[in-house]
Amino acid sequence: MKRKVIQIAGSTQLVSLPRKWAKKHNLMRGQEIDVVEDGERIVVSVDSSPPFEAAEVNASNLGAMIPRCISAFYKRGIDSLKVNHDNSSVVGTLHSALAKDTVGFEMLEQGENYCLIKHVGGVPSEFGAVLRRIFLLLNTMSDECISAFEKENYGLLKNLAFLEEANNRFTTTCMRYLNKLGAPEEFCKIGPLYLIIESLEQLGDQYKYICQHFSKIEKERTKLRKDVLELFKRANQLVPLYAEIFYKFDPGRVVLIRETRNSVVADAHTLIKKEPNYAEFWLVHHSIVLAQQVFGMVDALLVLKL
Repeated sequence: MKRKVIQIAGSTQLVSLPRKWAKKHNLMRGQEIDVVEDGERIVVSVDSSPPFEAAEVNASNLGAMIPRCISAFYKRGIDSLKVNHDNSSVVGTLHSALAKDTVGFEMLEQGENYCLIKHVGGVPSEFGAVLRRIFLLLNTMSDECISAFEKENYGLLKNLAFLEEANNRFTTTCMRYLNKLGAPEEFCKIGPLYLIIESLEQLGDQYKYICQHFSKIEKERTKLRKDVLELFKRANQLVPLYAEIFYKFDPGRVVLIRETRNSVVADAHTLIKKEPNYAEFWLVHHSIVLAQQVFGMVDALLVLKL
């Protein structure tokens, strides 16, 4: 369909809407419509609400993957999910899954061999605030870890489990937002932003694993050598550094991430040759993983910011 551009008042240009389309949607004089720029196209719509999406899955053979599958449907932006099954034990697993990361997902109907889950939380609107909260949570987890090791009190690490659960909820909410509504205006692409948020969720998992490993040896009061603790501190410096660059992009500081990661990995290999004890070995291991994970988010950051 072709339309001619009408020039009025010097800088204003108008294009008429198809009459058939306008009548179908009962457009009236003065009514607001949504206009979205999409490259060389302009998309005009009368309703900015995201489309309702439904899905159906058979959970009979999913076993331990049921919670991950429910989370995947949530992140995808599904509004109504019918879960078929041939074993009543699936229902309990579903309830447990819904109590974790899928904010707004509720089981509204339960039959003999199916359950109906619907999203009742509305459309999330505070993407930017939630994303900042994720970075703040990770900074807190980093600080709490270092404090526990400096005080040689591994029991303090148990509190990280609660922060990691909150991190899961926030990252899952952001991923659903992107799949449902697209990237906010201040970000140019969905792909790299989604990857960064998914990586931030995995970064929180690393602190959970640290908690799990060291809670097992809490009573042993194993000493940590100073050089091992300093390595862990350097690796953790990358977490707030990445957040700073994300909100105030500076190519020079991106180079600092690479240099810090390289030095952490090199020094970790040297420390492993010194036959560390059990606790030191795990802390060196987690130092490498943390440094690698933060560095792994750099490419997505460059795509987003350059």
